[in-house]
Amino acid sequence: MLKPGAVAGLAASILAVVFVASSLVACQLFPEIDPISSLPEPRPTAQPTAQPTVGPASVQEFRSNLRGDPPTLDPNLSSWDATAAVVSLVFEGLFKFDDKQTLAPAVATEVPTVENGGISADGKVYTIHLRDDALWSDGQPVRAGDFEFSLKRLLDPKLRSDNASSFYDISGARAYNTALGTPRAPVTRTDMALAGLRDAVGVKALDERTLRITLSDPRASFPMLLALVPASPIRQDILTASGDTWFQDPASYVGNGPFRLAEWVRRDHITLVPNASYAGPRPKLNKIVLNMVIDPQADFAAYVNGEREVVAVPPQQIQAVRNDPSLSKQLVIDSRMATFALQLNNRKPPFDDPKIRQAFSLAVDRAAFIHSAHLGIGKPAYSWIPPGVPGHAPELGKQWAFDPMRARATLAEGGYPEGKGLPPITFEYANTGNNPLYAEFFQDQFKTNLGVDVQLEPMEPAAFTRYVNEARHMIGLFGFGGDYPDPDNWLPSFFRSDGPDNKAGYFNKDVDALMSRAIVEPDVTKRTQLWAEAQQTIVGDAPIIFLYYDERYVLVKPYVVNLRVTPMDTNSVPGNRSLDGVYLLQH
Repeated sequence: MLKPGAVAGLAASILAVVFVASSLVACQLFPEIDPISSLPEPRPTAQPTAQPTVGPASVQEFRSNLRGDPPTLDPNLSSWDATAAVVSLVFEGLFKFDDKQTLAPAVATEVPTVENGGISADGKVYTIHLRDDALWSDGQPVRAGDFEFSLKRLLDPKLRSDNASSFYDISGARAYNTALGTPRAPVTRTDMALAGLRDAVGVKALDERTLRITLSDPRASFPMLLALVPASPIRQDILTASGDTWFQDPASYVGNGPFRLAEWVRRDHITLVPNASYAGPRPKLNKIVLNMVIDPQADFAAYVNGEREVVAVPPQQIQAVRNDPSLSKQLVIDSRMATFALQLNNRKPPFDDPKIRQAFSLAVDRAAFIHSAHLGIGKPAYSWIPPGVPGHAPELGKQWAFDPMRARATLAEGGYPEGKGLPPITFEYANTGNNPLYAEFFQDQFKTNLGVDVQLEPMEPAAFTRYVNEARHMIGLFGFGGDYPDPDNWLPSFFRSDGPDNKAGYFNKDVDALMSRAIVEPDVTKRTQLWAEAQQTIVGDAPIIFLYYDERYVLVKPYVVNLRVTPMDTNSVPGNRSLDGVYLLQH
């Protein structure tokens, strides 16, 4: 689970319910900025301005920033952005995502399918073959047993990994992971009983190069989970010898990725160097220095002063960067694979009526929110799946785009002309960051465009989270940052009736049926159509008010070659997934 405010990592990263807008929290009121129409269009990445005859720099040192000291570098416990940024460079899983966010083999020889024999006819058994040249940084071969150990350790109830529940599709995984209960309701088990549950988990190394994973039910997107950081291989012998602090010492922090840990100076920096045993092409960079500057303004200043090769632009500096003749040429704008919305409690009147939800959606000027309240960051959203994720439909949901006249007419059709007769409506929010300003913006929208008075209810963040979890709210701000590019990561959790993040209480039996079919459908074309039908139905019901797709603004030095900023990168180190191929020109 990704942590808001220090986001990155894995599984269902709900930036939700507290809506601190992670890196978008600004320290000032609404500044004058250019209209949305003048924002630069996204482009691949800053290209070197040097002449083609200029060769590589003699010093290949890439400098970036983690925004703080990682709480851990343990792959199984990777729930923080800084952790994921480092682990993704030191470890390599069975699969990875290529430049087009398509699943590709990494340590595995191929992506399993029914056709190549990697997936059984019933979709429950995966047989994955490993490359015979994959090595650990100490020269030992990567074995199937290293993946078995890692996945079972991830599910170990004593480890209490936030990421474990994402792998409950594996046979026996839930039973093992929940065997000790919860901190509030603990369950006592003998070591023998736990060992039995561990052995029953459906992950088995058949030999040194073959891994078999058995699921309790088919899930077509399951291989994507094996491409995420928490599913990285881990050596049992290393942990046995070094204990729980194995990741703190470069000597015992043995990985199989393109880089290895050279030093970790707490609260200062981490240094990575090439892994000489890496099975893939040797990185061109000789050193990566990841600083730990918490202040984004100080990090930005370091880039301007020539002390960074890449930096995430603080929201307050975006306008200045756009106006700067040099920095504007180094600017990269990319989707963060995150969507933000207003949650409507479908269980409570009047939001149990789709007509009323539609009216409220029509009353929101998303472009005005982005422009005046959000520093011009983001693109208006009318559906849930964001750009960069298969299933994104740019035109879907525009029937609920800002239209005050239709909003009032729709409210009247729902039985509340000019808002007369509506029950009291409250807007709850976590009283932190810019949330009060956002709440006031929407309060004004509903009053001006719909004629409805909405009472604001600021709350302490933890209390707000409990309030939403108990389904007591009416309207709330929330957002979601995805972990992998598939509708499976976006729709079921929020819009299936039994979805763990369905705090809106939305229910549509047709949507449930479509998603149940899509989850198990192996045929990509059929599966895509099922997800499309499900999202179209969801958007028609308007269970929430889709607000905006998040963006990130990144500066890349013109002498940096091959850095690709993608929606799946960590927030702290943009382009981290391409650093194995990056090099620097003379400058």
